[in-house]
Amino acid sequence: MAQIQSKHTKDARSAIINITLATPLLLLQSWISDGIEGNELFPWLVRGLKLGEQTISTAVLLLGMTVLAIGLTWALYQRRRTFLPIQIQRIGEPDGVDPHAILVMTVSNLGVTWRVDLANKLIFNNGKSLSLDGTLDDVLTRLAGERERFSWEQLLRAMRKHAEGGQLRQVYLVGSPGDQGTAAKFIECRDLLCLCFPSIKATEFQREEVGFEDIDGLLGLYRSIIQRAGKGKSQVMIDVTGGTKVVSIAAAIVTMEYPDIEFQYVETQGKKRVRSFNVTGSGYDDGQ
Repeated sequence: MAQIQSKHTKDARSAIINITLATPLLLLQSWISDGIEGNELFPWLVRGLKLGEQTISTAVLLLGMTVLAIGLTWALYQRRRTFLPIQIQRIGEPDGVDPHAILVMTVSNLGVTWRVDLANKLIFNNGKSLSLDGTLDDVLTRLAGERERFSWEQLLRAMRKHAEGGQLRQVYLVGSPGDQGTAAKFIECRDLLCLCFPSIKATEFQREEVGFEDIDGLLGLYRSIIQRAGKGKSQVMIDVTGGTKVVSIAAAIVTMEYPDIEFQYVETQGKKRVRSFNVTGSGYDDGQ
């Protein structure tokens, strides 16, 4: 509570300083324009000032006001972060992610050593198999031992909270382009997820393709998905576990543009919990 109050105090102080700097700057711009046009300045003075009648005095005054305006402009420039602050507005509790209706997931490269057998097995090229029977916890425990060769374990963890929450109705699987890209494995990935989450129908999955190093393409895709959601855009959750660091950067930028939207990440070590983040443009953090 004390930290919140301290933050509010800093925000109020910062706003007062900005207003104090901006108000005289606006007045100076008006006065300088009037002086250049030859209009009377400060008519509330006993004699006022008018260019042409008191040329030197008015010119000196205009020069002084110009210098002061430049100084105020520079001060506001130095404080520009207070006008467009960026901070992490919320970091969710581990595994405390709220179920969402729309989930966007980037699909990492699986490699060529595994194939999915819909008879509830993952088949390794050398003949080894891994059963997908049992509870999801059982499956995740088995997959954890194959983490280096089967990265889609993280997709199951990323989707679990939303699927089991009963709200999930649309899943976008975002893959990289090309014959060797992960978008080419959309059907295989979709079938695995449907197998582990039978409540989610195959028709609720949608294939998307974009380069994981193409930040403009990623931003365009995320924005498009959000726009498609319409009034339900707050129900969009972007998962950045798969892909590259550029994927995470793009997601952070989008959540700044749309404060209602968060992105999530599945830890790669330990309990592999799901964490959610919301980067917004509200509030001011001066680093203290």
